[in-house]
Amino acid sequence: MAKNIIIVSNGRFGDFFFFKQKFTTVENRLIICCDGAANKLRQYGMKPDVIIGDMDSLETKLVNEYEKENVEIVKYPANKDYTDTELAMDYAFNLKPTTVYIWGALGGRIDHILANVCLLTKAGQVGINTRLIDEFCEAFIARENDAITDAVGCTVSLLPLSEEVCGVKLNGFAYPLCRENLRMGQTRGLSNIINESPAVIEYQSGVLLIVRYWRKNLFPGTN
Repeated sequence: MAKNIIIVSNGRFGDFFFFKQKFTTVENRLIICCDGAANKLRQYGMKPDVIIGDMDSLETKLVNEYEKENVEIVKYPANKDYTDTELAMDYAFNLKPTTVYIWGALGGRIDHILANVCLLTKAGQVGINTRLIDEFCEAFIARENDAITDAVGCTVSLLPLSEEVCGVKLNGFAYPLCRENLRMGQTRGLSNIINESPAVIEYQSGVLLIVRYWRKNLFPGTN
């Protein structure tokens, strides 16, 4: 059983070289493609283990080729109630992995981005470490005690996904907090800077989204 599952959503693919560097070294992995994302993987010479979706954006010829290569095809009707990304997450969670990485779920349509961020709350409910990742950042639901290492100078934002996140404590940040509350609709947790390693995030209750940028002063839209 795969301990690490990589879901490739059919959104903005981003930097393939970063993708390859990040994921080809992940051991005991399973790659799930959301429909047309399998087209993109094919372009880069990579093969998914599973393809999920209504197959509306995947070439029929390619579906047939993947079937011959023993790729599992999980087809849903076009008039389905859930996005391919959510269906892929449910498939992944049923396998009880340790970690789920989702690539291609950031960038592009803002409604899809927000929906994918909200899907992270489902991951928090089942207790599976799930992260949206691109070449700029990762986004995940914080556990009650999280540490970020080897990231001095990088930006981290904390965003409440519940009405209130209580007892937030930050150590190793330029702007520390000591058992304070963050409220939805306020921007107090935005754009903190890590100044020590490890940087530790603790909180007592609520749902807290962490957005951690990989590199200092490198954000989407910057050179």
